[in-house]
Amino acid sequence: MASYKKKGYKKVKRVQHTDESLVAKSFESVEDLTIKSEKFLERHQNKIFTGILILALLVAGYYFYYQKVTIPKRVEAANALYPAQQLFEQAVDAKDPGQQKQLFEQALNGAGGKYGLLDVIDEYGGTPSGNLAHYYAGLAYYQLGQFDKAVSELSKFKSKDEILHPLALGVTGDAFLQLNQPEDALEYYEKAAKASKNDFTTPMYLFKAGKVALDLYGQTGKEKYLDKAKKYFETIKEKYPKSVYAKDAKIYLAQAQYQQK
Repeated sequence: MASYKKKGYKKVKRVQHTDESLVAKSFESVEDLTIKSEKFLERHQNKIFTGILILALLVAGYYFYYQKVTIPKRVEAANALYPAQQLFEQAVDAKDPGQQKQLFEQALNGAGGKYGLLDVIDEYGGTPSGNLAHYYAGLAYYQLGQFDKAVSELSKFKSKDEILHPLALGVTGDAFLQLNQPEDALEYYEKAAKASKNDFTTPMYLFKAGKVALDLYGQTGKEKYLDKAKKYFETIKEKYPKSVYAKDAKIYLAQAQYQQK
């Protein structure tokens, strides 16, 4: 009887990557990285320690300067500003024009051996009080009719306060209007209206911007000014109906709409 023979075949060896081999390779990589890091530290340790020392000295120096120089200077500046502020407030409350003028001048230049606003600016310009002195000086110059100086001082005042910031921009607009520069006045009234959304300064400067824009339309005939005037008066009417400017805004809005026809 014939016998059946199975055909031979080759077994294929499968290569298995076990978890153990992957872990081993990972350890090798970490070990290699550690060795390289250690060598790097050994090679550059002097530079690294020097850098850390310099950074520590800078931090300590800044802290010392802030505590021993910055803070005392700020206190000194605030004390120097106070008499000038008092004179300014007295000038605002004064009824007699001559006395008011004198007090504003004293607020600017000093009196009785005390610093004026300009002295505070010169001596403490980098402090918060020096910055605030620019604001008061700008207002004082405006009241004295020196509008170009008012613009100069107010432009140097930096603030994020929701009232002082728009007021500074608005008085700058007033000064430009007095200088017969209505386009610049409009620009600053617009900035003042946008600087802070509140029920005091926002409708006030929207109203002023609207009036100037309406006047500019009358002078130039440019529709863009009429469009701005309508926009600002409408905004007061819709968003600030309880404002003291709401009633007049309606009147000016009707005037602007009539002129458009």
